[in-house]
Amino acid sequence: MVAPELVQVQPAVVFSWLPFGTVRASASARAAALNSAKLEALASPEGAPTMVVGGKQTKGALPHQTPHFDAALYSSRGRGYARYNEDGAILFSDQKGNLYAAVFDQAGGLGGRIRGAASQLAARETFDAFKRVLTLPNGADPAEALIEGLMVAHHALVQRGEGEVTTAVLLIADPDGATLVSSGDSAGLRFDREGRFVDQTMKHEVATPFGVGALTHAVGLVPEEPSPERYRWTFERGDWIVLCTDGLLDAGLDAPTVGKILIEAQSAEEAVNQLASKVLRRMALLQAKPDNLTMVAIKAR
Repeated sequence: MVAPELVQVQPAVVFSWLPFGTVRASASARAAALNSAKLEALASPEGAPTMVVGGKQTKGALPHQTPHFDAALYSSRGRGYARYNEDGAILFSDQKGNLYAAVFDQAGGLGGRIRGAASQLAARETFDAFKRVLTLPNGADPAEALIEGLMVAHHALVQRGEGEVTTAVLLIADPDGATLVSSGDSAGLRFDREGRFVDQTMKHEVATPFGVGALTHAVGLVPEEPSPERYRWTFERGDWIVLCTDGLLDAGLDAPTVGKILIEAQSAEEAVNQLASKVLRRMALLQAKPDNLTMVAIKAR
């Protein structure tokens, strides 16, 4: 697998008033994320600090830790793109210490009266799918429950009749490895303990003569429908997985740069904050495509 190297955008005029400081969530937001309820006890995602949907955004990475994983979530409207955040992200664990995460990116310009409604709907169906996974018998494939959740979200969006489309990358991680399901042009990236790029999920888009990608399938897209791909990645201690929307993928950072940030950080929270700060700066300077920015970084303990 070739390491991703994203399109470089030539810098424009630099404005000295642009905020270039490191992003960081408040102490109260960080504490709430660290103390958030487990999936077994969480009856609804409403109010859960590590579910950021419906136009909400974070001021910095929200950490979530288990005996097996150190993880963090970030989602914002980015810089220079829009006044709203169409992305969504979720990050939970269960009482066994397994991790559940996802990122969503509502496709701008493809319909919808309420920005971020499609990614919010998909996130809620994914949350229900995560809860169903907890009740699966031994040996059952959790990817089937995740795909079922995406298809429920897809049909709900089609029935709304507003042309709404969202990408989705879902993950369930246990001490042996991670199951991923993906549809659309968001992605999961995998790095080893040395920061070397190992693998990534496929982006479901094709180039167009207009210089932008066209989705080949995603949640809500018609007539194509989602055609989610599943992956199973193994873990070794110190390995990383990053789920992200194209706010990161189109930021012009190559894989070695991302990997270096990951392994030099003292925690997943620090890694995500540093990645977000670098990408936001590039967006502000027009060195990267302005966009919403969402990511979840996970390190195997």
